[in-house]
Amino acid sequence: MRYFFEDCALDTERRELRRGLDVVPTTPQVLDLLEHLIRSRDRVVSKDDLVNAIWNGRIVSDAALTTRLNAVRRAIGDSGQQQRLIKTFPRKGFRFVGAVHDEDRQPGNTAAVMVPVASARAVGERRSAGWLEDVRGRLKLVGSVLASVAAIGAIAGGVAGYWNAWKTVRTDAQREAQNIQAQPTVRPEIAPRLSLVVLPFASLNDGPAQDSFADLISTGLTTDLARTPATLVVGRDTALTYKKKVIDLQQLGTDLRVRWAVRGAVRRNGDQVRVNVSLTDLQTARDIWSDRFDGDLTNLAVLQDTIAARLLCVAHLHLRQYEEALQQCSRSLNMTGADFQAYISLISAYGNETAARDTS
Repeated sequence: MRYFFEDCALDTERRELRRGLDVVPTTPQVLDLLEHLIRSRDRVVSKDDLVNAIWNGRIVSDAALTTRLNAVRRAIGDSGQQQRLIKTFPRKGFRFVGAVHDEDRQPGNTAAVMVPVASARAVGERRSAGWLEDVRGRLKLVGSVLASVAAIGAIAGGVAGYWNAWKTVRTDAQREAQNIQAQPTVRPEIAPRLSLVVLPFASLNDGPAQDSFADLISTGLTTDLARTPATLVVGRDTALTYKKKVIDLQQLGTDLRVRWAVRGAVRRNGDQVRVNVSLTDLQTARDIWSDRFDGDLTNLAVLQDTIAARLLCVAHLHLRQYEEALQQCSRSLNMTGADFQAYISLISAYGNETAARDTS
């Protein structure tokens, strides 16, 4: 079955979501959640219904469900603020409210091209609307010129001169229309994505074994961060090519097409481990956060999980994705009960502060 809405096309048999001609990278749960909402678009779907349909009744936190819904919205160009396609009904559930055209898959090769053709047509119509208006305006001007030329030609009685003028103006009009059509179309900005690279951590101890231990920490953080949905993390092998090199941070962001770099240093003293970590904005080459974490070899996995959660907490806050930030911040800071409410206020204050700083 294929579902078409706005400039998107969901093919449930191919397990593929497209926006225009581009395939949108999505996780299986995001596709399942989107398909379930579209199939049930004639009613409000409760949280319990979603949990039973997508997670087979397993226990799922509200924060995890919200994260998946936000991933679905991002994939189809929607957001929690706009809610053009997926609307939230407080204390009731969710409903897909966009206009949907669905059709069964037909045998033959036509099925393979239906999705991109339909999507391309929708995108083309949107992109061409602006320059078509410009062309119409210019052609009206050409029409006025032609009328003037015709009048001059009639008065002068020079049929040959009139015909040459007509050909000249018509050619100029066609060339102008072609130039307008050939102008590159400006694609809409994509919402900031949580994308980063974990650079190899430095060892503050001497010796190859300590150096390998620092690599182990940075590799573990890469793995933990990559497990988070909708997070783009540069692979370990690529990150290791920058080990012990002088790096132009802004150029690094351009080369790898990521927003942040995670940097750090590791010191071991017997079984005790200290990890210094910083998060660098590659657009400005400035650290937006740094902290120090202490642990021991027996709880190394817990230590890495805490560091990863704190990094995600700060990154989501910086992107003003407060719902995602709350889950990671509360996990890394071990907050429960009334602390939640206090931290919500802190998150809001952070958002207002960064908004004022960005506009100043």
